[in-house]
Amino acid sequence: MLQLPELRQEQMPNSADEAARLAELAQLLAATAPLPDVRDLAPAVRRLFPEPAYQVGCGGSHIWLHRAEESSRLACIIDQHQ
Repeated sequence: MLQLPELRQEQMPNSADEAARLAELAQLLAATAPLPDVRDLAPAVRRLFPEPAYQVGCGGSHIWLHRAEESSRLACIIDQHQ
C-alpha cells in the first residue's frame, strides 16, 4: 500500500529561517506523490535540515526531526493513514 506523507510539527519554529525551512518541507510533502515508504523522503529532509544544527532519523515507518541541542522532536513525518 502506498503511503501519503504528513508533517506533524511538534514545536514552534525558533527563528524565521527555521519557519521558512518548515514551510518548504510542508510544500515538499504536499507536492509528493504517494510513496512505498515515507522514509524515502529522509534524504530530502536532511538537505533542508542539515547537520550539525539538526538531526534527522527514521523510525519504523516515520521520519523524525530534532534540533541538535534538544531531545524533543521538532517535527515528525508519518503516513497520513496512521
